[in-house]
Amino acid sequence: MTNIDILIVGAGPAGLTAAIQAKTAATAAGREISVVVIDKAPSAGSHVLSGAAFESACLDDLVPGWRTMRNSFTETMVPVERDEMLFLTGSKAITIPKKVVPSRMHHTGDVVISASRMTQFLSEQAEKAGVEVFHGTTARTLIVEDGVVRGVRLAELGLAADGSPKGNHVPVEEIRARVTILADGTHGTISTQYIERFGAGKGPQSFALGMKAIVQFPEASPFGNNRVVHTLGYPNKPSTFGGGFMYAMGEKTVAVGLILGLDWKTGDLDPQREFETWRAHPAIAAMLKGGIVVATGAKTIPEGGFFALPTLSAPGAMITGDGAGFVNMEKIKGLHYAIRTGMAAAETAVEALGADGAVGSLDGYRGRLEAAGVMAEMHHARNYRQVFKLGLYFGTPMSLVSSFLPGRLGMHTDGRATKVGARVRRADPGRMDGATFVSLTGTIHREDEPSHITIPNPDACIACERDYAAACTNFCPGDVYRWDGAKIVLSPSNCLHCMACSSKCPVANITWVAPEGGEGPHYKQL
Repeated sequence: MTNIDILIVGAGPAGLTAAIQAKTAATAAGREISVVVIDKAPSAGSHVLSGAAFESACLDDLVPGWRTMRNSFTETMVPVERDEMLFLTGSKAITIPKKVVPSRMHHTGDVVISASRMTQFLSEQAEKAGVEVFHGTTARTLIVEDGVVRGVRLAELGLAADGSPKGNHVPVEEIRARVTILADGTHGTISTQYIERFGAGKGPQSFALGMKAIVQFPEASPFGNNRVVHTLGYPNKPSTFGGGFMYAMGEKTVAVGLILGLDWKTGDLDPQREFETWRAHPAIAAMLKGGIVVATGAKTIPEGGFFALPTLSAPGAMITGDGAGFVNMEKIKGLHYAIRTGMAAAETAVEALGADGAVGSLDGYRGRLEAAGVMAEMHHARNYRQVFKLGLYFGTPMSLVSSFLPGRLGMHTDGRATKVGARVRRADPGRMDGATFVSLTGTIHREDEPSHITIPNPDACIACERDYAAACTNFCPGDVYRWDGAKIVLSPSNCLHCMACSSKCPVANITWVAPEGGEGPHYKQL
């Protein structure tokens, strides 16, 4: 596929926004341009997961009148009227007075949404605008020639487990474009290659892992409607960054989740078990009494902030959304940045496309983000996550003044944070097990294909088992890794594409690439 004006890698909120805005900007300029979006997910929204308490004003600029449209996205959207924060001890929940909670962490006025349903809505809007959207299409390699991004190479299809071609084999294909916009999400394969090629941020990127479930009730939920609750404390140790959330998604549905900074120190911490331990807390259990979990999921969240942002534009390409690290941990939000960065990238691309086939500079992308206030917000939160390296009890008061701290506070990669011999030794709460959690994600992979997860140095796993309790067998929410007494055994068909393994392995001994298109989780309302 050649002669494309704008290629967008990733059909999440950032990518689809870029596609819509590119068509809008071109129409306003009286021009016709071709816009193509490719995505590895089997359908719109299948790989999209977020909390999500959403600052919705950005959508007014992208799709005017969207609030009055009737669809599965708008009809399940819930305005936030009650916003609370709790501190959990082992058995009690203490309400934190709202006046001591920083204003940027207030959610009254936001709307609770399903990010996957919003993505479905954006996909419909993009196709109506004339965008070509191809799902089940995996980009594997960024094409760079003479320092200019020219597009991507797709994954080879139809291979047997041993790598030999099957009857339905499709060789590697290329998609070339004048401008490529990267929107493939957290630790995206192509975004990662772009960052390695064109420049990482001043500080290392770090991540959190978010575990989420949708709980439904036969009658009105005891949690109530139009309500948002965040929790600190239990079951996290003071050295582990993160907390829980509960978001009403109507009278009979609640979204619940636990976010854990991947820089935890213990090799045996199992995030799915931590999630179940949190749900078993008396205060949480009371608010969820009678509910049934109908869907689950997991996803990493970039936490490095302003100083971890990479080079945002290069000749022929720009990087947007989570792939670039546009998440504000002071707000615990990133969806509105996905929209804003997608719009800015699209406007920059259309402006740069010359009628004679030439492509001008894309450096104006950052200026548009500054004008939209995105960079100012990111800068304000530049040291917010970093102060929690000092632990919850010291980091919390320091976070109140983190925006005034001069310079850049240090961070390190998540895998290096794991300490030799450190263990959490969490008892099994006796609730949902890992296999059930994976089954509720709808994850599917072809069993007879080459593994998209590899361990380059199996010998390093022996030392990891001794020193770090074979950490991957614990931190992976998909139960992909198992220690058989002598080596790691892989079950790649379980993979949730959460990308935790790309960051958390203490010995940096896991390689993850996107599998054949159309595989992975099938999220519908996360």
